[in-house]
Amino acid sequence: MRCRSCWSPAASTTRRTGSAGCRAPCSGCSVELPPVTRRPRSVPPEQRQVYVQVVEGLLQHGLKGQVSPRLRERLRQAGVDLDRPLLPLYPVPLWVRCLNIVVEEVYPNLPRAEGFARLARAHVEGYGSTLLGRAVMGVMRMLGPRRMVQRLPEVLRGTDNYTEATLTERGPARYELHINSSVDTPGYVEALFEGLLAAGGAKAPRVTKVHDDGASSTYVLTWTPEP
Repeated sequence: MRCRSCWSPAASTTRRTGSAGCRAPCSGCSVELPPVTRRPRSVPPEQRQVYVQVVEGLLQHGLKGQVSPRLRERLRQAGVDLDRPLLPLYPVPLWVRCLNIVVEEVYPNLPRAEGFARLARAHVEGYGSTLLGRAVMGVMRMLGPRRMVQRLPEVLRGTDNYTEATLTERGPARYELHINSSVDTPGYVEALFEGLLAAGGAKAPRVTKVHDDGASSTYVLTWTPEP
């Protein structure tokens, strides 16, 4: 059997060794699985797509009870029909357009950044209700904040066909995360990562964008370490 703490459910081909060499060791692990080396992905912007569990997590779970007929129609016109089975993949520009539509309809009286932040928090909760999301969140809770952050590149890779993330430890409870993309959703990514940190047990998580050149972005992730 596979050890849930030693196997990344976000990427079914990534395996870790057991307690002797696992990046996230657990007690009683006796299964030894060789790691699989991944090749970096280089996907041009026009071919970038997000996976269905991302769309499902927000629109069918995170916004449950908040999708008005007007919002449903606007999403349909944009390319996401909630009255039909969701597609396996959605182009990134379409998905970003949908995020903007949701903020306009669900949080019309809030500043744009605050609307995106609230949307991100709802997205984290909704993603945790999907089949894959439940597995990912369960592993995060077991790992704790530090090891959870170390898994973030794998988790992000499991949400679309293009993301490559580089993680650098800058100090206790302080990491720098560089991503090969940038989206015009102010406050969204920061709140999304803060929600994931909180899911991993981090206290007072804070995420700040420190670089964005339109093609890539860098974030600093911090939290209050345990005494």
